[in-house]
Amino acid sequence: MTRVQILLNEKEVQALRREAAESGKSYSMLVREAIDNLYVSRFTDGEISGMAKSAKQGKGTRKFKKLQDARRHLWSL
Repeated sequence: MTRVQILLNEKEVQALRREAAESGKSYSMLVREAIDNLYVSRFTDGEISGMAKSAKQGKGTRKFKKLQDARRHLWSL
């Protein structure tokens, strides 16, 4: 892991404190989870390609011409 220092405004600090108290998680864990959920892909390109291929074979499913279209659709779920 790499240590990172950030500045937060008071509203962000209060939200972080509230969530930490309710969840029992550390500030660091909450920030890492937020980054994972927002910026880090949940699926590899291979997994997305496989899901898109499977979806193309099913009835009434969406068909994607591009891998990026499938990725956008998965992120919207």
